[in-house]
Order: sequence, then C-alpha cells, then structure tokens
Amino acid sequence: MALSKIDVANMLTGTIPQGNVATSSLPAGTILQVVRNFIPNSPGTTTTSSSFVASGIQASITPTASGNLIIVDFSSSMNETGGQGLAKMYLKVGSGSIDELPGITNGQYQVGYANNGHNRYAPHCFGGSYTATSTDVLLFEPYMKAASSNYGVAHTNSSSSLTLTEVKVWWL
Repeated sequence: MALSKIDVANMLTGTIPQGNVATSSLPAGTILQVVRNFIPNSPGTTTTSSSFVASGIQASITPTASGNLIIVDFSSSMNETGGQGLAKMYLKVGSGSIDELPGITNGQYQVGYANNGHNRYAPHCFGGSYTATSTDVLLFEPYMKAASSNYGVAHTNSSSSLTLTEVKVWWL
C-alpha cells in the first residue's frame, strides 16, 4: 500500500499542489515552495560603479503566510574582477524599494569579495534567510560594487543560481 502520492505534473514547479492539502494543516518545518533561478551560461555581470548596483541575477517568491521563513541561497561558479570588488544580498518587498537584506550589519562582504591579486576568479556564495512580514512578493538580488577597476559576481560563461525556499514556521 502506498503511503504517499507524488503529483508528477506539479513536481517541477516546486510548490505544493493546490487543492490536495491545506497548508494550514501541515506541520511547522514543511517546505512549502522552492523557486530557483539557474543561469548555466552567464552573459557576465560587471560594474565599475563605486556604489552598489544590481547584478541582474534575481529570484522572487510570494510567501503563503506571514511569519514563514524564506531560505536564500546564492552561488556563482566564478566571479570576475580587474581590481577589487564586493557583493551583498538585497531584498525588495512588494512595491517597496530594494535595499540591503535586513539583519546584516557591516556585512559588505556577505556574498563575496575579490581581488585580482589573489582570488580574481573565485566562486561566490551566500546562505541567509528572511522571515516574511506579509504575503507580498519578495524579490532577492545580489548587488555589487567595484572598489577599484571592474568587478562582477558572475564571469562570462560561468554558472550561477539563486534559490528561495519557503518553510512553514507556525501552526495556523
């Protein structure tokens, strides 16, 4: 006798099929949805700006309930820098403005740092989280800036991924 049923038609979306299970009846810790933006052959993302600018690598998710945890994972197989640069994660909630992910203080290297003298092509990664304060759409994006010359979080023809996972926190 089968103990579970896999809905293959909805499996690739990473969401719980609607109508089969009410999310309110699921226990805390249940993964509710996964959104992944995988770029296998990056066109490259570079800047010469000394202020943080968008990388163009984005993923968005609409939380099913306020209070749920959004786990944020970013990786890039290779950065690119002609001098020095750094990157950090930004977040936009609903129609608000995009800003540094809350809770990070003095975290200017949270996604990565590169220097052409010792880690010019190093991979970059970020693992963080955000607790949803509403069910407004959440947009995550690494931002970057050059401390000198040029810098980018993803080298041309490298790969990158930004993955968002919603985890149920409270019994509703």
